[in-house]
Amino acid sequence: MDQAESLRRMLAPRTTRRIAVVASERGAGATTVALGLSHALAMQGERVLLLDEDPATARATRLAGAAPAGTLADVQEGRMPLEAAVGTGTSAAVSVLPAGRQRAGLDLPVPALTAFRSVLVDAAADADGALSPFAGGAHNVLIVMRPELPSITAAYACIKRLHHLYAWRRFHLIVNMAATDSAVQAIMRNLARTASQYLGVEAICAGWLPADPLVARGVQLGRCVVEAFPAAPATTALRRTAGSISSWPLRADAPVPVAAPAMA
Repeated sequence: MDQAESLRRMLAPRTTRRIAVVASERGAGATTVALGLSHALAMQGERVLLLDEDPATARATRLAGAAPAGTLADVQEGRMPLEAAVGTGTSAAVSVLPAGRQRAGLDLPVPALTAFRSVLVDAAADADGALSPFAGGAHNVLIVMRPELPSITAAYACIKRLHHLYAWRRFHLIVNMAATDSAVQAIMRNLARTASQYLGVEAICAGWLPADPLVARGVQLGRCVVEAFPAAPATTALRRTAGSISSWPLRADAPVPVAAPAMA
């Protein structure tokens, strides 16, 4: 992407897009993808907020190197403004906010939310597979899966569950730890055909990440692979997916606050 295109993206008015990043099953790599896409979008000139819904380990917050002062619940309840609650990572490229205990019916104040071009949720499902109120109201859902049969089966079950719970009709999927593009395309053709035939929904390939040892090395260093290793194969893959996000259709019935043009 050249400089002129980057400037146009930064200045053009645009909806604040919310993306729920959901693991097909535990260990699929949703945190890697959510954090990596957040940094990749920031590299495109966007101002990005990452919501960390993992209260046990706060892995996304740790890998971002952020120290937030509050939570989404604090902002929703009016205990502090969003700008005061978020923490930024070592590169200050991405703002990070832990979820805390969200309450249904409360949202972020629109003026605060529209300060960001994209809001990604490292989503955590409950025991019944339901998402948080904030993630459930996202414009797009991105399911992270692996190329093994159990994960493919889990991804289909996740699509079915989220479709029934939230009436989502379009699902983007990213395959983590994949070997080749042809293998990914074969998986996605079968999954898309099954989802269309039995559920009447779209399952769309959003990209794939190779088995890249630099991802694990980044975790050892306490860093996101995109930030730590800009030339890594996984970074290239994440940047490719990030570059396609602006063309994803927005869910029509999701809240659509419009962001004013602003420099990142």
